[in-house]
Amino acid sequence: MGSKLVLFGFLVVVPAIFDAAAAETYTVGDEMGWTTPPSGAAAYSTWASKQKFHFGDTIVFNWTGSHSVAEVSKADYDKCRTKSPDGEIHETSPANYTLNSNGTHYFICTVDSHCDRGQKVTINIGGEHSSASSLAATFFTLLVSLLSSYI
Repeated sequence: MGSKLVLFGFLVVVPAIFDAAAAETYTVGDEMGWTTPPSGAAAYSTWASKQKFHFGDTIVFNWTGSHSVAEVSKADYDKCRTKSPDGEIHETSPANYTLNSNGTHYFICTVDSHCDRGQKVTINIGGEHSSASSLAATFFTLLVSLLSSYI
């Protein structure tokens, strides 16, 4: 009876942990989208500061008109250098980026002076989903071990 209760506990806890570890999708700038912001760079820094980005999340850049997005180094971000981005320049909306490493990521618009006018965003990624995934993997391993003893 006790081992069945433990098994039931695992069956309830493991899905909850996997749900907590699920990646999320964020639209950069929410309703404003990816554009040259009227209030300058503060618009995107304010938006980003209200988000909790995690490893595995996806950020989506949506725009109309003439814009682009590229991930760049901090130095290129600070100086709005658009000539040699770290990755591909996306010129078609929507542009999706999966956050596949913890740390800070820098994105700018490479069109004309858009970056200088505030069309840039810094994304800081923590590791909470990563640790939740690790915990889920541990529970899953224990569950498999427990189930194999019944088979």
